[in-house]
Amino acid sequence: MSNVQGFLIQNDDYLFFDIFSKIISVIILKMSIILFDKACLYDVHKNETTLYGHYTKQFHNIWIEDSTYNLVFCNDRPDFYIKISGKSTILRNFIFINMHEQTNLGDVHLLFPFEDCDLQITPNSAIISTMCKDYSHRLDEWIQYNLKLGFSGIIVFNNDGNKSNPLNENLENCVQTSSTEDICKKYKGKVLVIEFPYSPLETEDWNNIQRSALHIGVNAFRKKCRNIALIDADEFIYFPNHTNMNIEDFLKNHGTITMMSNILTNKNENDLLNNNILDLANYIGEDKYTKTILHTEKINENEFIVTPHTHGTQEIINKEFIIHYHCWMNNRYKYNEAMPVINISSDNKL
Repeated sequence: MSNVQGFLIQNDDYLFFDIFSKIISVIILKMSIILFDKACLYDVHKNETTLYGHYTKQFHNIWIEDSTYNLVFCNDRPDFYIKISGKSTILRNFIFINMHEQTNLGDVHLLFPFEDCDLQITPNSAIISTMCKDYSHRLDEWIQYNLKLGFSGIIVFNNDGNKSNPLNENLENCVQTSSTEDICKKYKGKVLVIEFPYSPLETEDWNNIQRSALHIGVNAFRKKCRNIALIDADEFIYFPNHTNMNIEDFLKNHGTITMMSNILTNKNENDLLNNNILDLANYIGEDKYTKTILHTEKINENEFIVTPHTHGTQEIINKEFIIHYHCWMNNRYKYNEAMPVINISSDNKL
């Protein structure tokens, strides 16, 4: 038997699950699909609902009772969205169709968490959209750093409800005393938490859930701010030559930018991690990865954000102006004595 989170379909002969206290029996026909029903978008001007999803084997069509809708697939990733006329909180008799087979989900209930947004942002603001899971030993420090850097708001997709993916850090070295939701609530008007408890489909990676959060976050805010940074909560943006630079002041002179990156690590292999990452991660490792900050005017309507590492409209910025540091701690990255030393915590007076 498979599990269900939101609405998840996996390849079994029969699947029984309990959604909204209702037992439903479904015949499964070689499909694996997630509907991100807890993070839907509503466009009041178009009177239109958007529901995002992900699959492992592509289906061909859908049918929803008494609804007008349009199904759109991503050309580059196994992702899709459904545009539905009106504000639909319940989709009746939802059916996925694969050639001559079909799967009936029954009723699908939709939530619209972005309507409760209290972020104090303007059309000129820069924000971050990210996803976190079990990161209370890092998240508080990271939020404070980015607010001090000048970001007007942070959207955190809360993946604590995903019990399938362990952290890539030893929990014995992580002080975890709060939930993602509790930490985010301390920053009213600055941090918006979106419940996103989905797990990857069988044999798939956590990155597929993370990528779907990017689609949703960017399209939810692309008309409400100027820039959206696609960085994780173990990553820090840094201005090497202007440590007091405000990120919004920097970005107003650029379109979409892609930042070059280095790994940062600590000297020991078993340091206790308790929102003290920048006090410990003082050693610069190899060049690795890039990360993008989008200019929202360069994002197409309903665009799928297929990666946070690059964008077709990007300007690649030299490291002497801005850099992105990825903090891999303890035994995740090996320290050596030849590593250059840096102290971001001291520079930014956290």
